[in-house]
Amino acid sequence: MRRGWKMALSGGLRCCRRVLSWVPVLVIVLVVLWSYYAYVFELCLVTVLSPAEKVIYLILYHAIFVFFAWTYWKSIFTLPQQPNQKFHLSYTDKERYENEERPEVQKQMLVDMAKKLPVYTRTGSGGQFIQTQLERQLTKNLRKAKCMFENFHNTNF
Repeated sequence: MRRGWKMALSGGLRCCRRVLSWVPVLVIVLVVLWSYYAYVFELCLVTVLSPAEKVIYLILYHAIFVFFAWTYWKSIFTLPQQPNQKFHLSYTDKERYENEERPEVQKQMLVDMAKKLPVYTRTGSGGQFIQTQLERQLTKNLRKAKCMFENFHNTNF
């Protein structure tokens, strides 16, 4: 008997939480609707006298408003996703990280673990970015800098 009472209370709390979680959404929607009224009706239609200005202001505002409404809709109604298991720390890595007291070593551990992740970045030309590519570019830039430095000193001194 007692267990049923707790489950009913738990269900009631879940229901309240679901209802209350929509309060911030409602507040934002009301602010956006008020701003729409203030900008479109009060500013553009009543205050601005030039028809050309009205059209320009309304087109720009509605373009921005549509982008905002679309992104807000997507953020509200897209379900949260869990990261793939590949991105979770293994039990041993997590234990080593939590047992380490020095922040710089913890940071290095995370960097080392991140290198193993299946995340790839692309270069400007669309190729896969690899660390050796960066090293080659740095070496090339250092050679150029060294040549420029030597040329400067040879001509000026």
